[in-house]
Amino acid sequence: MDFRQIRYLIAVSEELNFTRAAERCNVSQPPLSRAIRELEEEVGARLFDRDTHRVTLTPAGETLVAEARKALKVLEEGAQHARLTALGMSGTLTFGFGGSAVYALLPSLVRRFRDTMPDVTLRFRAMSVLHQIEALRQGEIDIGIVRLPIFDELIDTLFVHSEPLAVALPKGHSLLAQSGPVDIGDLRSSRFVTYEPARGFNFQTDLHGLCRLAGFAPDIAHEAPTTEAVVGIVACGEGVAIIPSSAERLRMRGVFFRPLAVSRDEAQLGSVRFALAWRKANNSATVGKFLELAQSMTPKSAPSADHL
Repeated sequence: MDFRQIRYLIAVSEELNFTRAAERCNVSQPPLSRAIRELEEEVGARLFDRDTHRVTLTPAGETLVAEARKALKVLEEGAQHARLTALGMSGTLTFGFGGSAVYALLPSLVRRFRDTMPDVTLRFRAMSVLHQIEALRQGEIDIGIVRLPIFDELIDTLFVHSEPLAVALPKGHSLLAQSGPVDIGDLRSSRFVTYEPARGFNFQTDLHGLCRLAGFAPDIAHEAPTTEAVVGIVACGEGVAIIPSSAERLRMRGVFFRPLAVSRDEAQLGSVRFALAWRKANNSATVGKFLELAQSMTPKSAPSADHL
């Protein structure tokens, strides 16, 4: 049974008149009658009783019409879903994210997108920046939320957010006696907790750069895969950490945060810049709609990803 036969069958069952059913379907009567006969042969049962005065459904016809209506509804819903997907208003959008992006960036973007595109199914996968890049290349996720810069010829980025760095200090640390910003040089005698290189991507490189500008090399005591783990180790009194300021929202007992004082020379290293990343070859209209929304929410003063 094809879509044409379904339409003809339902029309005849409702009109109980082949001439009116043909007019309703915008065809002449002979093709419609032929399609119904072919359908009866295919089913192996008479669907309509016909005489010179009236047309009535047989029990077999009633059963098939009920199923045909279900099938027509599925087809119509599928066609509507396809149209919405082509417009970027339906389908599935899979995000990769990690670190502090989940606190500062992801919630506001997703809430706004959900409000404007309620029919899009959203999926989330927690992973490191490096894993996001690979997942984008393989088509396993649609959008990554990464720390800039990213150097990959297959990946495009859109700068969307920048936040300052903060210092996470364990309870009892001497620097807690001051309430203002902490200078990186004040940490030269501290042990550091930082991200694993494969997880934090270039975060550890920036930490070394900040310390080098202050005239020392950091004593890295522990490496951890996530922001939660980094802060958790600080809470154990095992060191201090330089992390995105949004991590303060963790509110972990035994950890206190202070702004990181940044000089002009340290300005580029003293903040973390987040971007949306996607595969250049991904022509999904849904991805395009999300990027349009993100761009509309990005401050006009934000730098272009091309200049980061």
